Amino acid sequence: MHVTRAHITAALALALAATLSAPADAGKGRLDFDRRHGPTHGQPLQARDWVLADEQQFFLHQPANSFTGLYRTQGIAVHGDRWFFSWQYGLEIANKKFETVKRNSSFSLPFNLTPGIPPALLAQGLDHIGDIDYHDGIIYAPLDTTNGYTNGHVALFDARDLSYTGVSYELTGAPSNPKKDIASWVAIDHERHRGYGKEWQSGNTINVYSLPGWKWTGVITLDTALESIQGAKVHGDWLYMSSDNSTQSIYRANLRTGKVEELFQLPKPEGDREVEGIAVKEGRDGSLDLYVELIVDPDRSGQDLANKNLRVSLYHYRRAGHGRSDSRD
Repeated sequence: MHVTRAHITAALALALAATLSAPADAGKGRLDFDRRHGPTHGQPLQARDWVLADEQQFFLHQPANSFTGLYRTQGIAVHGDRWFFSWQYGLEIANKKFETVKRNSSFSLPFNLTPGIPPALLAQGLDHIGDIDYHDGIIYAPLDTTNGYTNGHVALFDARDLSYTGVSYELTGAPSNPKKDIASWVAIDHERHRGYGKEWQSGNTINVYSLPGWKWTGVITLDTALESIQGAKVHGDWLYMSSDNSTQSIYRANLRTGKVEELFQLPKPEGDREVEGIAVKEGRDGSLDLYVELIVDPDRSGQDLANKNLRVSLYHYRRAGHGRSDSRD
């Protein structure tokens, strides 16, 4: 996550840095939207298998000063009828209608913050949550410091009330990149008892961790280098990933073979934008649903939190059912 990755406004970041006694330059790498979005190539052949079913829009000021969109700017996971969202400083539970059930953090103007990251972790400089995942009653939240992104951790929160369990693990990647920006997201592989991650920079490997202790055990080598991966989830033998690259592409990678497929590219609404987390949900008929977050700043306001048009769009894509497991694809 570098100067091209956006999460909150410069004014908010500076205010929060002061509030948390962070270094004056903390968060600078995440203040500006990615402006690399240029001409894109056409949709991949795989896109014909996916249909955009609907779009939810979460604004910061609908209702006024609610900041609903802010609390959904980093990651997303789903379990049954419950949705879990993350933003830089906390977590949220929502019901099947995407109505807020509970939050472990709060924000209000002018720059009043109660973080959901526990003080013991904030004291280590861990001031940013990425794309989360759910497993067996626990929310797994990747954490890093915005001052360099070299202190990756994963913290465990109780999915019932979003309280911190007191358990966290330091993340270490491959010897070629043991620390640099490896905690943008974590994904849980229920069947293999593994966790996964990847550096945000371009690379062709996925870090593999043994659960429950998050010990690095090796890598999965991909047949294609990927960059700017903002979120990922496991389904069957595949890891589904959202990318904030120039084409805003959604990929999947086979966990057995390393084969990478570009599935489709997100819509590109006018203004500044950034792709964020991804969720996977299987239907009873064997269909597969993908949900992808996109921050949209149509007025190019620099993520001005007073801008009534600033929003998070949640795109819902559906693939026709052809078997209950991705292992047969």
